[in-house]
Amino acid sequence: MMDPSQFKDYYQSLGVKPTADQGEIKKTFRRLAREYHPDVNKAPGSEARFKDISAAYDVLGDEKKRQEYDTLYRYMQNGGGSRSHAGSRPGGPTSRGFGFEFGNANMSPDIEDIFNRFFGAQGSQSPFSRARPGGSPFSGGHGSCASECHSRANPTPQKSKPEAQVEITLEEAFSGCKRSFDLHSPQGVKQIVVTIPAGITDGQSLRIGGGSRGKDMLTGERLISVKIAPHRWFRLLNRDVELDLPLSPWEAALGCQVTVPTLAGQVRLRIPAGSQSGQRLSLRGKGLPGSPPGNQTVLLRILTPEAVSPAQIEAYQRFSQEFSFDPRRDLF
Repeated sequence: MMDPSQFKDYYQSLGVKPTADQGEIKKTFRRLAREYHPDVNKAPGSEARFKDISAAYDVLGDEKKRQEYDTLYRYMQNGGGSRSHAGSRPGGPTSRGFGFEFGNANMSPDIEDIFNRFFGAQGSQSPFSRARPGGSPFSGGHGSCASECHSRANPTPQKSKPEAQVEITLEEAFSGCKRSFDLHSPQGVKQIVVTIPAGITDGQSLRIGGGSRGKDMLTGERLISVKIAPHRWFRLLNRDVELDLPLSPWEAALGCQVTVPTLAGQVRLRIPAGSQSGQRLSLRGKGLPGSPPGNQTVLLRILTPEAVSPAQIEAYQRFSQEFSFDPRRDLF
């Protein structure tokens, strides 16, 4: 049996109307979370308030969860949660404008299932709230796991399958980082800090939480899948990374030494004389750490500068006269 006293008005928790769109809900949550986060607000009751708005956003911020919650919300607003109004019909004085009809005068067969998923003995529908890197979802940073992390739980989690996903940067995958999660249970909300090890690969799963050993997982244990965000320079393949390196024609022709970025910092790389566009050079051990560590491939890209001034045009003309070079000699 559902206990109506356990129902929580998540719209009231966030201070938004049931007609609010997802953008307004997200904006309101961000504002309230900044105000009440325990790291910045030490006032009595701020932590409880923060947990309350986090639980509300965990449901309302997910469109699928919100649809189910709205079904329950309309039922409760129509008097379904009050014994004195158990016989009231949808559309009556307590409906607040919602047009909603059940086949039974008291309760839809699905309502109790929905209620129990959110507020019943099994606890929250989702074991996670939004993940907060470094304890705060709003601080910026580089290489310290400080970008916002969105964690979505599967509404019907299956054993040994990831129930949420956390996104990290490639730099964080290289050096390791931490994420904090709120685990929801019938006993309340518990925040745990998860260490993401250096060298983790895209799609790899981590186990968090847990108590006594069950059949194949610890009681309360959850799986999260790690996603490595695309990088502006590097392409990732397992533990290996690839980098496009632009070169001028004279650097490629004469050879040179250039500074190349790697995940561990800058290194000097020797470009052999006569290098061609598309040629690959290898930096061993400069990929993600591991046993063995990944490598970095440098893909040479020769860029031709535009001739704009008369002197530059003349220089290209002299260049063409000095070389008897036909780039299409093998084409015909």
